[in-house]
Amino acid sequence: MNGVILCAALLSSGMPRAEQACEYTDLVVMASEQHNVDPVIYASLLYVESRWKKNAHGSSNECGLAQIVPKYTKKPKVTCKMLKNPVIAIFTGAKTLSYWVHIYGRGRYSTGLCGYNVGYRCKGKNKHPRGIKYTKHVKKWAKKIKIALKHINDES
Repeated sequence: MNGVILCAALLSSGMPRAEQACEYTDLVVMASEQHNVDPVIYASLLYVESRWKKNAHGSSNECGLAQIVPKYTKKPKVTCKMLKNPVIAIFTGAKTLSYWVHIYGRGRYSTGLCGYNVGYRCKGKNKHPRGIKYTKHVKKWAKKIKIALKHINDES
C-alpha cells in the first residue's frame, strides 16, 4: 500500500477530516511498515485519537496525532512539544502500537488496541470497558476504510 491509495480510501470511507489525513498518509504507511502494524488500523487509530489534529492535547497529558503520553515513552524519550510534530507523533505512535499488538497482545489487534488506550487492563476476565469500546470504534473505521480499498482495487 502507498500513501496515495490510503488517502483515496480515507476520502471514500466518509471519514471526517480525511483531507487533513491525506497530508499524513505517506508517513502513516512508512511508520506502519517500519513497525509492522496494519496501516489501515493505524490510520483509524489516529483518527479516533486526534481527528487528525496535530496539536491535539488530551486530559491525561496525551499529545499529538497519536495521543501519546510523554512520560511513557522510552528510547527516545519524547516531550509533548516534540509530539506536536507529525513525523515524531506518527512514528512514535506506530512504535507504541507495535508494542501493544505484538508484545502485549501477542499479535492480536483487539488486545493491542485496548492496551494502547487503557494500558495493562485488557486481558482475562476484567477487561476495561473503555478499552473494549475504543477497540470497537477503531475497528469500525478500519472496516469502512477496507471496504473503500476494495472498491478502489476493483476499479483498477
